[in-house]
Amino acid sequence: MCGPLYTVFCFPTSSAKRHRHVFIHDSFAKTTETIEFPALNDPIQQVVSTHLHVAILMKTGKIAMRRIDDFERTPTILEPPPDEITLIVSTSKAIYRVQEDQKTSTIQKILEDSEGISEDVKHEVVGFPWPVRIVDAKGGNDFLMFLDSTGNLFSMGTGTRGELGVGLIRHVAEPVHIEQLAGIPIEKVACGGWHTVALTTGGDVYVWGWNRNGQLGKDKAATEMYPVLFEDFPENIEEEEPVVQDIEVTEHTTTVYINDQKFMIGNDFVDITEFELK
Repeated sequence: MCGPLYTVFCFPTSSAKRHRHVFIHDSFAKTTETIEFPALNDPIQQVVSTHLHVAILMKTGKIAMRRIDDFERTPTILEPPPDEITLIVSTSKAIYRVQEDQKTSTIQKILEDSEGISEDVKHEVVGFPWPVRIVDAKGGNDFLMFLDSTGNLFSMGTGTRGELGVGLIRHVAEPVHIEQLAGIPIEKVACGGWHTVALTTGGDVYVWGWNRNGQLGKDKAATEMYPVLFEDFPENIEEEEPVVQDIEVTEHTTTVYINDQKFMIGNDFVDITEFELK
């Protein structure tokens, strides 16, 4: 998964030219686009995209980037920094890389849609409140979530709809720890456009952010600024004690897998209205 709109798949073709075909599926518009990346000989580790750009992280640490609609241009290759790159993550308009030295993980923005692709633009490297090893990262419309190896969750970006889980905040430039989840190890995190869902190692589900389309469940506020326990389990579950196995999200939905059954709340078919934090 990448930004809030897109799911990206990438695989090599059988061509002797070693092209890579990237399939970008827009879950909101229900469309799929195919992009060809020429001359990528290194094994691929991860693919993410914004509204305008796509980036491929290779196992060598190199990152290939290009505009989604620029079919003639050769991808720009970013050489790896001295620190190891562990993963890349995107919002709807920016791409970041997570890098790790012997002490801690750090984050660096490598592309902003409004700036385009430029090797000359160098963004600041930002760190975490304490030394951590980031093992997963997810992005929403304009915010990011980072999960460390001990189950702590950190957020950064825009928080005007409560999506950061730390209150209504215009913008956070560096990762902050979601203190309401302190002592609750998180196993998986997923981000929609403006909401976040977290699955704990104990099988509980927490939700927060914008509840515009009911994606946080019934009896939830229009905006949940902090993590709240998800308890809207369907009445037709056969077992008395529901076992949550997995979570998924789209732009405005939340899907919970319970006892091998799939339950979805919210919908992707309600128009979005503009919102501004006064």
